Amino acid sequence: MHISVTWHDKSFNLDLASAEGKEAFLSVKGCRLVAGSNGEFISFPSRKNEQTGKYWNHVWANAAFQAEVIRIANASKPTSEPIDDSVPF
Repeated sequence: MHISVTWHDKSFNLDLASAEGKEAFLSVKGCRLVAGSNGEFISFPSRKNEQTGKYWNHVWANAAFQAEVIRIANASKPTSEPIDDSVPF
């Protein structure tokens, strides 16, 4: 299985394919990395129940899968490097 992450500002899309270069058979859009009290975790898309205020996740992943996605996401996370304003034109 091939896992790929595509960043879009502060969130990312997670794609699963049978092998690198193959079409994704599953895509989860709108994931985020969150720093929690027990370490970093993936915030998968969820929906809020307006009556109770509780959020219900649409996706669940075990700890080993989350750890691998977090590793890939951090490795591919865009950096916010400062812009060089010293260009003379």
